[in-house]
Amino acid sequence: MKTLGIIAEYNPFHLGHQYMIEEAKKKSCADRVVVVMSGSFVQRGEPALFDKWTRTKAALTNGVDMVLELPVLFAAANAETFASAAVRTLEETGIVDTLCFGSESGNLTVLKEAAKLMSNETEEFRSLLKSHLDEGMSYPTARSKALETISNINSEILSQPNHILGLEYLKALTRYHCNMIPMTIKREGAAYHATSLEDKFASASAIRKGIFEDQVDEAFKQVPENCIDLYSKTLSLGTAPVFWNNYAGALNYKLRTMSSEDLREIFEVTEGLENRILRSIDTCYNIEDIIDFIKSKRYTRTKIQRILLHILLDIKNTEVDYFIKKPLMPYIRVLGFRKDNAEILGDLTMNAKCPVLTNLKKAPDVLNDDGLHLLALEKAATDLHTMAVPNPIYRSPNQDFTIPMAIL
Repeated sequence: MKTLGIIAEYNPFHLGHQYMIEEAKKKSCADRVVVVMSGSFVQRGEPALFDKWTRTKAALTNGVDMVLELPVLFAAANAETFASAAVRTLEETGIVDTLCFGSESGNLTVLKEAAKLMSNETEEFRSLLKSHLDEGMSYPTARSKALETISNINSEILSQPNHILGLEYLKALTRYHCNMIPMTIKREGAAYHATSLEDKFASASAIRKGIFEDQVDEAFKQVPENCIDLYSKTLSLGTAPVFWNNYAGALNYKLRTMSSEDLREIFEVTEGLENRILRSIDTCYNIEDIIDFIKSKRYTRTKIQRILLHILLDIKNTEVDYFIKKPLMPYIRVLGFRKDNAEILGDLTMNAKCPVLTNLKKAPDVLNDDGLHLLALEKAATDLHTMAVPNPIYRSPNQDFTIPMAIL
């Protein structure tokens, strides 16, 4: 059977995602779809609006046959680390034939050319990159400007969110000698960061904003009808929504108990940024104020959000470096699958190159120390996420071990 792989966050799952899955299945002639999805926190460093089991069910209801979890160590990392781990996870299932991703242009040829240039950096490219960084540009902007100079590729194209990730997927396919064939689907409707709910296929950003501003009915016009009851139930129970602002107390406590030396060890903290982070709590308490104090032209809001999450979870540079260099992922965790395509679980178990987790209570029997370490971090991330749900009844710890995988 032909299996299509997709890397996603579904924060939340909406009509644009539904369209992409349908188009990808049609274009690839795939029989089934496997998604590797961020868990409790997403690549921008924010908490997922809905918990990972709710988002899994939404995907399974709309054309996905199996959802795998991307560990938080990678899910809330920079684009290269995120993409590398997600691509490796799909490759190491042993069952995915095609990797599909969305892009603003839909032009795979240009993206492949750019990815090849980025994978084989010339001395001229590195010199231009350093020069742009010294001017205070963020890394993605500096990289796209340098690439534009040495090629005919427009820097504006390379600075678009889906293209940035798409390039990293293509680089990872080459780096890890993957057998998966790449394919891209042109993004339709609103732009990635657009905030209007009036657009065709409004962005996830717009939907989250609508829910945050109590425009739930308008936001739900942009999700599949079969997801409305699912999302409405979580909102009425008070297991969602979860927003960054709810972590002010926890973050302030962490920062007030850390030294600059401690912060220098945190993943993505570089070039004296630890001092700016510590100064932020002299005058700021709310998350938004802290982010605004720290961010600059060089350090984007997204990067600062990720760093703050790394601080909360104590994710260190050495830790990420260690796991990204491992020859295989420590495990593949199944968040859910469709029972009308249940053979996919057997195929995964038979063909996967690393341990497959379906019941975390059995983890000590199948994982080595590395796997148990990564799983402990996942538990911490889930516990952190549940701490911020609106209804205190649902803030209990250890939900990774008490909530079963979704089977629809």
